[in-house]
Amino acid sequence: MHRSNGRNGARMTGGSTRVALRRWALALAVAALASLSALAAPAMAGITKEFEVFKDCPYENPEVSSCIYSTTTSGEFTIGNKTVPVNKTVILQGGLSNKTEALVPAKDGNTLSKTPLEVPGGIIGIEILGPLTEVTATAELAGTVLVNIANTATRQGTAVTLPLKVKLDNPLLLNACYVGSDSEPFTPHLTTGTTSPPGPNKPIEGSPGTLTFAGDGKINVFSGTSLVDNAFAVPGANGCAGLLSLVVDPSVDLIVGLPAPSGKNTAVLSGSLEQTGANIVRTQLKLPEIGRCVKATSEKVGRETVSHGLYGDSGCTFEVPQHVGKFEWEPGAVAKHFSGAGKTTTLETVGKKKVTCTGSSTTGEYTSTKTASLSITLTGCVNAVGKEPCTSSGASSGELRTGTMATELGFIKDVVTPEGPRAALGWDLAQSPAFISATCGASKEALSVTGSVIAPITPIDKMVPAYSLAFKAKAGLQSPESLEEQPKDVLSARFGSGSGEQAGLNGAIKVTNQEKLEFKGLSG
Repeated sequence: MHRSNGRNGARMTGGSTRVALRRWALALAVAALASLSALAAPAMAGITKEFEVFKDCPYENPEVSSCIYSTTTSGEFTIGNKTVPVNKTVILQGGLSNKTEALVPAKDGNTLSKTPLEVPGGIIGIEILGPLTEVTATAELAGTVLVNIANTATRQGTAVTLPLKVKLDNPLLLNACYVGSDSEPFTPHLTTGTTSPPGPNKPIEGSPGTLTFAGDGKINVFSGTSLVDNAFAVPGANGCAGLLSLVVDPSVDLIVGLPAPSGKNTAVLSGSLEQTGANIVRTQLKLPEIGRCVKATSEKVGRETVSHGLYGDSGCTFEVPQHVGKFEWEPGAVAKHFSGAGKTTTLETVGKKKVTCTGSSTTGEYTSTKTASLSITLTGCVNAVGKEPCTSSGASSGELRTGTMATELGFIKDVVTPEGPRAALGWDLAQSPAFISATCGASKEALSVTGSVIAPITPIDKMVPAYSLAFKAKAGLQSPESLEEQPKDVLSARFGSGSGEQAGLNGAIKVTNQEKLEFKGLSG
């Protein structure tokens, strides 16, 4: 395992030699690993989506400077004379600091996932309970995990210290049958190098893997890692079969070969590791977000004015790790209300049925950093056949009303391109049970529009007093039809007793805020 701080890393405190040395050592560790691979980027994906694996990292803990998410997808545990293959994904996650090797537990408590692995052949031969097949073994933490960066990178010494106990599950063993315990764990001292076990075990080799980058270069991805140890001892079983444990524990020990001294056990954990700076996760997982990029506080230091912001630009998209930027990000709106107006808007189905409106307006308010409530009114609306007005119930002739919609901000695009990161944002507008309900013409032909529509927002990543909602559609097909990596999310319109057809909305509304605001999609 490794803990570089990504592109931005942990913040340095002014002139701290100790922190500077740590960062220098960390840079050497990453450089050593980078030399093992061609630094090719993985397949393109949403930047913020790639950070979701770190959602349970304790990144709000000020002691945590780095987040890790490790998956073991293959390998094996040999305990005594039983070998359990790793054929399901086992996750180890948490936070690391610059002050200690101890892994800070995950926020949800699942630092090590409780993944049951099948014990081949079960445990057969405990006659007092009858044949015991389909036994599973689940590794649980029995102490604090330790991670040593330098040893991991140089393949020397212990990379990860992993104190464990293993729960054996079977209806007859009941729910407290363990190999090892909190007071007497078995502790593989895993290495990416070569082991030096006592006999009869032979030396085996691990690997730090190959390094690529994700998340706009902010996530270090180590693939093909292999952590190994075959020099640890394993204690006996305890608590098996409840009241019968005094009889069953020795039987389990006899069958499994426990206690097993050093040289009789093996751990091979192969998979991948993702790592990034805690401050990066803290910022990235909040995106997209509505807020304000404001001037940071500053003070005079000698003849110089020193600012204390996290950002170096007026859009709050470029972070200054030393926290000496001139700008700071404040999430949310203070003045929450907004209004807007637009001109021609059309609603058209893929079957070429159409309603054209000469004007539009909106009112609403921001309800969080990602949501708003708003309503849209379209005026001068007539259908394509007969040019007869279409009108919502209780509205003036030719007026269509959506009602108050709960809208959510999302990514239309959030990717890395050869020119750098690019983001596009939109409101996802939806109304239940109908987006628009109306009648058209003297015959009162029913018009029902259901579903939702995504309205792209421009501009983003800059403070502005107003912005545009630009609905785009051609021949009834909306663009875009979904938010990034989300299911298709479009409108359907039904005229009269006919069946519903996919429909698109075309038009633009200029929305004016009560204060300058920013729709933030990038952070770097």
